[in-house]
Amino acid sequence: MSALPLGIRVLWREVPAGAPPRSVSRALLSDALPGARFVSRCPACGGAHGRVRVEGADAAVSVSYASGWAIVAVNDRGHRIGVDAVPAGADGLERVLTADGRRPPGDPALRWARVEAVLKADGRGLAVDPARVEVALDAAGWRARIRGEGAAGDWRGWDVDGPAGLVVAVAASSPEP
Repeated sequence: MSALPLGIRVLWREVPAGAPPRSVSRALLSDALPGARFVSRCPACGGAHGRVRVEGADAAVSVSYASGWAIVAVNDRGHRIGVDAVPAGADGLERVLTADGRRPPGDPALRWARVEAVLKADGRGLAVDPARVEVALDAAGWRARIRGEGAAGDWRGWDVDGPAGLVVAVAASSPEP
């Protein structure tokens, strides 16, 4: 697992049976950014869901839910951020990770978490074909780019420790201060 750069934190909490996952993620976010407000507004329908925006703090956040856990990533440097968590060993993801039908190398759950973290950080989510995201490992974690986006499609990423049984990945637009 990679060490996260200064300003990026990942927190998680188990969602109690019967509790709304959103209330757990909002509690985590409130702990991480006291005094800030968190607003979700879907750009398509106007509903109170979708990407979480921060008011009252120069920070960016992202949320993921998997296997009874709420996972949040906070970047208090204000750079865009995305987090995704996937059950370890999840299967069937290969078909959405490649455009040519060939099985990509590596663990499909980890590859999916990386791709989804990038798409969340990008802000368009699955409106972008996941097969367009290319990930390459490096000494500090990984880098990704969205094919066809030029420099705007470049991201920095890290695989991080999370709850047992989950793989967690974080992507950010620029981790440097």
